[in-house]
Amino acid sequence: MLRVLLCCGLLFSGNLLAKDIPALLDWQQRMELGTLIDGMVSKVNVMVGEEVTRGSLLIEFDQREIQARLAFAESRVAAAKLQKDEARRELDRSLELYDRTLLSNHERIMAEIDAARADAAARQADAELASVRMEREYSRIKAPFDGTVLQVMAQPGQIVVNRLKSVPLVILADPSQMKAVARIDAGTAAALGVGDKVKVGVRGEWLEGEIIAVGLEPSGNDASRAAEYPLEVLITPLESMPLRAGEQVMVRIDE
Repeated sequence: MLRVLLCCGLLFSGNLLAKDIPALLDWQQRMELGTLIDGMVSKVNVMVGEEVTRGSLLIEFDQREIQARLAFAESRVAAAKLQKDEARRELDRSLELYDRTLLSNHERIMAEIDAARADAAARQADAELASVRMEREYSRIKAPFDGTVLQVMAQPGQIVVNRLKSVPLVILADPSQMKAVARIDAGTAAALGVGDKVKVGVRGEWLEGEIIAVGLEPSGNDASRAAEYPLEVLITPLESMPLRAGEQVMVRIDE
């Protein structure tokens, strides 16, 4: 009988030396996507819950004005390049004549000024073209990573104004990694460190977890209770078990 009790004690000693801490699931990577420019939404290519890949076009603004400005900027670049090339050829001729003492110093200087002005105009045209191209990029919101669409706050025909504050239009999260967020006492926090391995109980399954953050400042300012510090544990959900933010889980820490 004594031998049976000892065996049972050994089997369950691991659980007896572990502390289970309640936690909530949250997204490890969650991003609100918007743009820096104003415009009218013309296309919304996603819906809530849809899985997207990196680079997928999510939302697009009306392109007509941007395309017109782009065509104008490209024509200015072409014209400025012709003027720059001609001014350079004229400068080369002036320098040659100056070396042969067939051109005055003043005329040489004026040729150099004209060439410099043409070069500056060409650089300005290039910069304006680059600016319009950047606005075109901003007018198309693309997925920065593989993920799931959590919210869509835009619809075709909507006017978006970002002059004072950028307006989020779609929220994206990466479901391939999540974190369990818990609160722990000062003693437990002192015994843990980033990189430590723990277990996270999710829907009856124990998943491998890795501590990614141990708070140095307490959560809240309630002086009537002991200070609690945030703990974040990274987990990789099972493919057969899609998880949601806000689910209650358990973090098991060996003592």
